[in-house]
Amino acid sequence: MNANDFKNRLVEFLSDDERILGIGQTGDMNAPLIPGKSDIDMFVLCTDVPSKTEREEMYRKFSAEYESLQMEVCGGGIWGYGDIFMCGGIDVMPMYFTVEEMQGYLEEVLDGKHLEKEGRFYPIGRLASIESINILFERNETWSNIVALAKSHPESLFQKWYQSECWKMIDEEDLGRAELRHEVLFYHQVVEEFLDHFLQALYAKNDCYFPSRKRTEKAIAEFKKKPENCYMRLLKVVELAAKEETIEASVTELRKLGNELKEI
Repeated sequence: MNANDFKNRLVEFLSDDERILGIGQTGDMNAPLIPGKSDIDMFVLCTDVPSKTEREEMYRKFSAEYESLQMEVCGGGIWGYGDIFMCGGIDVMPMYFTVEEMQGYLEEVLDGKHLEKEGRFYPIGRLASIESINILFERNETWSNIVALAKSHPESLFQKWYQSECWKMIDEEDLGRAELRHEVLFYHQVVEEFLDHFLQALYAKNDCYFPSRKRTEKAIAEFKKKPENCYMRLLKVVELAAKEETIEASVTELRKLGNELKEI
């Protein structure tokens, strides 16, 4: 059984449980699935999350249809309770949340209470995932209501988020050290911090949630509020950062980009 067929079988099976109110798949449904490089992630909304023991018993009923299973690789929190099936070399991962915790968390993010990155996770990126989620199953418009919440795009959030990122973009202390020392690896750390804050500020300026750096070029091309030739200039900052003799030129372009965004 291929991964998509298995996913459909899993959705059909889970939807029989009255505790499960909605199942949604993140990402591009039409993207090619490449063994070892692709995965299928699903958010499963519940009245109450079935326990690990209960899920193991549920999965055992169709164990011949997948190659392996890792139980509870996520134990709650921002990634829910997550299990990973291996099917045809593709990870298929249902992540279980209660409707109450999903809605409550999204409301807090929309209220500007989770602006800071948590490890590699962007709380505002959760809004991006939800507003574009592919609904595979729902009862009583459960997912439709959650998606509508994510799509509300409150102006107060974008203003607060922009202000939070804007002042962090240009760290003059570290930029001065980079210009003085010309240390490539140190400067790469400075550039990384700049890119993270610049991109978030840019997305916020354009009232767009920031999911990750995937498909950044496409997103920037569609933005109306941005420095001229923005994407290519960002690449130039990175390119010039690779050699000691061009670090100063990279710093100059970095400052220009940051200051131009502030002036828009």
